[in-house]
Amino acid sequence: MRTKYMQFLSTVLLIVLLSTFSSAQEKKDLTIVTFGNSTTAPRKGIEKVYAVRIHEALKTAGIPNKVINSGVGSNHTGSVKDNDRPKIEHGMDRFEKAVLSHHPDWVTLNFGLNDAYQDKGDGTASRIPLEAFIANLTHFITEIKKINGRVILLTPNPLSSKLEPFRHERLKLYKNAVIKLAKSEHVELINSWKVFGKYARKDPAGMEGLLPDGLHPMDTGHKLIADEIVKIIKKRNR
Repeated sequence: MRTKYMQFLSTVLLIVLLSTFSSAQEKKDLTIVTFGNSTTAPRKGIEKVYAVRIHEALKTAGIPNKVINSGVGSNHTGSVKDNDRPKIEHGMDRFEKAVLSHHPDWVTLNFGLNDAYQDKGDGTASRIPLEAFIANLTHFITEIKKINGRVILLTPNPLSSKLEPFRHERLKLYKNAVIKLAKSEHVELINSWKVFGKYARKDPAGMEGLLPDGLHPMDTGHKLIADEIVKIIKKRNR
């Protein structure tokens, strides 16, 4: 009789331990890295950049998470050796430390504004040529996949009318390249031009209301981006 009772206790204890282990596994924090330029980085005048908003929204939804903001102002996808405007570590220089070292479950890639920028004006070269921009993003995606991370590619956000038409046209090439790359690499995509455009058409302030300086999103823009990212993660995390 005592033997049966001990066996029963052992079975109950095993069930409890397995249940506790399963629960702990379910509650493991998602690690999310937001990798990008000044439209990702903390910025003066922005109450909550989209990295903060992602964390809060997922937490509210009952998804434990840690969001690491790896955005740096003026960054392009290449190396300082490719273009040293400015002379800082750029995307390729800091990718391992800023992204891979965190072993992320998700990585958002938000580049293009500085890659496309033409320092010498209309008809001149971009800081990072389009082909190199695509190759750099492809490298990031490949390496993230190797550690079983998931990627959300963001197009660079559009510009407002404060910026010259030739800058819009050049940036459009980089935006279209991101859309094609997301499809060929089978990764998630957020088309910021489409998201911002839809909002601006309904807002009397238009695109200028989202991008007061012509380039950088204010809080509403960060919320729009965060909402799209959260939507993807919640859907894939079921």
